[in-house]
Amino acid sequence: MTVHDSAQKAFTEVVRDRRATPNFLSDPVPDADLEKILAAGLKAPSAYNLQPWRFVVVRDLANRMKLRVAALNQPKIEEAPVVLIACAGLAGWKEGDLEEVIALARANGYGDEVRYASWRRNVSSFFASEAGPIGGIAPDVAVWGNRHTMIAFTTMMWMAETLGYDTAPMEGFDEGKVKSAFSIPPEIRIVALLAIGRRKGPDKLFAGRFPMSRTVFAEKWGDAITLSSTS
Repeated sequence: MTVHDSAQKAFTEVVRDRRATPNFLSDPVPDADLEKILAAGLKAPSAYNLQPWRFVVVRDLANRMKLRVAALNQPKIEEAPVVLIACAGLAGWKEGDLEEVIALARANGYGDEVRYASWRRNVSSFFASEAGPIGGIAPDVAVWGNRHTMIAFTTMMWMAETLGYDTAPMEGFDEGKVKSAFSIPPEIRIVALLAIGRRKGPDKLFAGRFPMSRTVFAEKWGDAITLSSTS
């Protein structure tokens, strides 16, 4: 059953209650909800709007069984009605994506030819040079693709949870086997998998998190942060 907008969970509730779901019911995710989930992720932030992410939506049971084999035999992959394969395309900028992004910007009245020329220079420098513009350090393109894809991936996860679904992000898989099973080109990187559905059985207990004082610093590394709401 579709969870209508009026029944959507508050984001603060979603952040507080989300757990990685261990088992799923077979109840399908309606197309309308799946479209909302996917659309949310595709609106995620992206440097120069390059959008290197690509997603394979796996719903057919036979394909979920194939994916399970390629993903350390995790039962939840076969159980969940939807599993997303999150991929990063690392060469799209030089295969037409950059020019398409510029065309989109032009059509939407964003920027001008001076800005577009700057995009071309900066993107080419970042990806192609030995010393990129970030502190003179050569860019790690795989890391760049992973960062961007995970922003979109996580946005989809939060939207699914907001709509009342349960999720399980997964990083346990054989990348080569996933590519082979789903005809994913060799130059594409597999970043993560996301199972979406309704959980079967009890949810996981909250395992706890480090306190803010352990992981958040003020102004420089190691200096404690003091906030009026947490003091």
